Amino acid sequence: MYALRYLKYKNCLAALIENALTEAECKELLRIAEASTIDPLAPSASPKWDRAMINMGGGRQALAVEERNCGRVILDTPEIADKLLARLRPFLRDLDMERLEDRRFVTGPGGNQKVFRLTRLNERLRFLKYVGGEYFRPHWDGMYKTPDGRERSYFTLHFYLNADGQQDWKELVRANTAEKRGAKVENPDADGKLLGGATSFLLPFVKEEEERHVRIFPKVGSVLVFQQRDLLHGGDSVFRGTKYTLRTDVMYEQE
Repeated sequence: MYALRYLKYKNCLAALIENALTEAECKELLRIAEASTIDPLAPSASPKWDRAMINMGGGRQALAVEERNCGRVILDTPEIADKLLARLRPFLRDLDMERLEDRRFVTGPGGNQKVFRLTRLNERLRFLKYVGGEYFRPHWDGMYKTPDGRERSYFTLHFYLNADGQQDWKELVRANTAEKRGAKVENPDADGKLLGGATSFLLPFVKEEEERHVRIFPKVGSVLVFQQRDLLHGGDSVFRGTKYTLRTDVMYEQE
């Protein structure tokens, strides 16, 4: 049963689409991603997850594990991107995302009195793997503009490919407290039930740290959609188990 849940932010759009994909579809996406890393001449080899990097601007990337520490597989596939958009389009329509008219809180001041039409999803699918204390520190997603300058991204789509959305809150608090005191995750149970790994939004102008966080715990088949402008967020540390996600962008063109 599909479900659409809004995350309430003033002048910002973020929402969670539950059960957008089946568990079998998520496993197939992950299988395709890992298969793309295996040399056909060595079919028995293990999948290779490269280390994820951060964007430095101007098409440059850099490895910065103090900010981002996780595995990544990049797969360019317009066919899969189109299928994902077809599945999500009814929800994006309900979120009023198909046409952005004078939506400066989404587009920035440059979007005043302009109209942007949804064209497609970015075919560059980025699969992410977090295990054993890995994380992505708080950041803002950058807008992607195509080389010809015609299309640009205004929203991020984050697909959760595993986990059940349920966590032991007391155990999670203990793990977070230990991490803040400098403890490292040792001998992680990569096959265990996921602990940690929430996507956390940090609200501005709130003094208490815990009250600043709005956490979305991974649940297989759910999709988090949020505007790239002004929403500070991060991937919390994974203390047990493995977290798999897929990230891409919603692309627009000015009418």
